Amino acid sequence: MALDVGNALKNPGQVYAFESDVELPEMEVLGDPVRFEGVSVRGEYFCTGDSRISLRAHVEAVVRTRCSRCLEPVQEPLSAEIDALYAKQPDPDDPDLYCFEAHALALEDAVKDALLLAMRTCQEGNVVTGPFSALKDYVLNNEEV
Repeated sequence: MALDVGNALKNPGQVYAFESDVELPEMEVLGDPVRFEGVSVRGEYFCTGDSRISLRAHVEAVVRTRCSRCLEPVQEPLSAEIDALYAKQPDPDDPDLYCFEAHALALEDAVKDALLLAMRTCQEGNVVTGPFSALKDYVLNNEEV
């Protein structure tokens, strides 16, 4: 989905609201298929004055993948925040900068990055139980080890 930012480029500092659906292709993450469905983005953007566009948004989706333990299909609602900066020219000193052409901002890369990061954070937050979970807790909570 391309977001037309022509008016923002003409009026630096003016904030514009937007709402959009984004389609992302199925991808492979660490050997597992991952598909984001029902991706909905809403937020705002403005021109910073140097032909850069600052975009802040909230994204919601359903992630479909497979369980890393049993390999059964799973689906889970997911949400993430996007705080991205777009420029017309890439900056080798800023790898987090997204590029845009003419007046069209492509949202797919920023949305995908935010969802993948949220998916990782969600996975790290899960409580893991197993034969070594007590040992893991001991090591993490004991300064003498």
